Amino acid sequence: MVETGGKIRVFNPEKLLGGMLMGGTRRRGGLGGMLSGGSVALGLVGVAMAAVEHYTDKSHASTGGAVPPVPPPGRLSGTLPPPPVPGVSQPPPPLPEREAPAVPPTTGKSSTHKDAVLLIRAMIAAANADGVIDQEERHKILSKLQSVDLSREEHAFIANELLAPRNLEEIIKEVQSQEMAREVYAVSLMAIEVDTEAEKTYMNTLAKGLGLSDAALDEIHTELGIGRR
Repeated sequence: MVETGGKIRVFNPEKLLGGMLMGGTRRRGGLGGMLSGGSVALGLVGVAMAAVEHYTDKSHASTGGAVPPVPPPGRLSGTLPPPPVPGVSQPPPPLPEREAPAVPPTTGKSSTHKDAVLLIRAMIAAANADGVIDQEERHKILSKLQSVDLSREEHAFIANELLAPRNLEEIIKEVQSQEMAREVYAVSLMAIEVDTEAEKTYMNTLAKGLGLSDAALDEIHTELGIGRR
């Protein structure tokens, strides 16, 4: 959540990443079935899936005739309070509610957001492995993401990233740990079919650039249920 000019602008990269994983990019049918099977233990991917499930459930509940919330004390609810009883002291009226100040994000949260953004960019870069994400593909990805109720800022972010995907070198440069290297490779693998020479070359170059061993690659592929090619 970002505050600019006194207005709170909602940008939740974990939710956005979860929507990307659920809808997929080029992998047929999305990744919902694969991930709901419980086989994926990669840290931030799990966080993203929890985020998108939360927002999806929230969206469904909002259209299901939910009971309106009980108004908090001190606010009118359409009825007047009972008259005071003579001789009985009444409690003082509640203080007016004060809007909570915006709390700056903690370092840990900021790091999580940054990592989620990197994984989103890694998925888009992989989808662009053959140098083409055409208008139809962009529209398809954005349409699938509507299920997670994108804010204006989230929609603008993903649209801009699809128009100008990061290149492989930029993605690798941003990876600062082996854990993140595994997640970048995993989401890239999830994003595409790896059924063209361009995509195979991309994934092989990515794995080498991330410094992932054959054992680590075998583990990721097994975990995701995707055979190595």
